[in-house]
Amino acid sequence: MSMRTLAAGIGFTEGPLWTTDGRLLVVAMSRGLVVEIDLDGGVLASIEVGGGPNGLAQGHSGAIWVAQNGAALRPSRSARPTPAGLQRLDTDQVVDVPVPGALAPNDLATGPDGRIWFTDPGLPGNTGDGRLCAHDPVTGTTSVLLDGLAFPNGLAFGPEGDILYLAHTHDGVITQHRWTGDRLVPIGTPGVLAAGGPDGLALDADGRLYAAAPDAEAIFVFEPDGRPVGEIRFPEPTFPTNLCFAGPGLDVLVVTGAKGGRVLLVELPGRTRGLALRAGAA
Repeated sequence: MSMRTLAAGIGFTEGPLWTTDGRLLVVAMSRGLVVEIDLDGGVLASIEVGGGPNGLAQGHSGAIWVAQNGAALRPSRSARPTPAGLQRLDTDQVVDVPVPGALAPNDLATGPDGRIWFTDPGLPGNTGDGRLCAHDPVTGTTSVLLDGLAFPNGLAFGPEGDILYLAHTHDGVITQHRWTGDRLVPIGTPGVLAAGGPDGLALDADGRLYAAAPDAEAIFVFEPDGRPVGEIRFPEPTFPTNLCFAGPGLDVLVVTGAKGGRVLLVELPGRTRGLALRAGAA
C-alpha cells in the first residue's frame, strides 16, 4: 500500500466526493469552501459556500449537495452569512436550502428514494438530540427518520441501496438498517471500532465498509456482516475525517486529513474498487 499527499494547508478538510463527471471535491470547513483537487496533485478551483461545510454528496440530477453546519463546530474565515442546513451547487451558484430545526448537519448521501439523507448530530455537547433526516429535492420537504441519537455522523448505502450504514461517533459503533420504503429497520450486529469513534464512511464494490476514525489515527475496515477485517494506519499524525473511492476506475482511496489541511491518496493492494454511485431519476 502506498500513500501520497494531493494537497495541504487548505483548512480543516472533510467530505471528499468523486463526482460522476470525474472531479474530486472536498470541503475546507474552517474556510467555508468547496475545493476541487487534481488527482495528480494540487488545487484546481474553489467556491465559497460560507459557514462550515461538513460533507458532500451528488444527487441523482447531478447537483452537488453540501451539509452545512453554519460554523457551529469551529470558526470560519468566510464572511458569507450561512445558516445551518443544506446547500446545492448549481454550476457556480450556491443555493441555501432551509432545513427546519437544523442545528449542525454533518454528512450526507443520496438515498435509494432519490432524497438527500443527512445526519445532524446537533451542537457541541449534544447528549441525544441527534437526527437522521431526508430532504426531498423535488418537494423541498425534510423528514426525520431517526431521532434521539447521541452523535450520528457518517452514512453510506450498501451495493443494493437498501442497507444503510450509520456511524455513531460517541458510541464507537456503526449500525446497519434496512430501508423498507417507508421506514428503517435495524438489522445485523453493529461494527465495533477497535479504538476511537467512526466519522466518514465508504464502501468498496465487494461491500466492505471503510470507516475513518480521527482520534484513533486510522481507517478501520469491516466485512459486510460487521466483522473487522483490517485497518489502514498513517506515517504521521493525520486526523482522518472522511474518505471516498476515486479515479476513473474507482480504484484509489482519497482521505481527508484535517491535521495539516491535507488530502491524501491511498493506493490499496490488490484490485480493490469503490462502490459506484447509483443511478436514479430524482
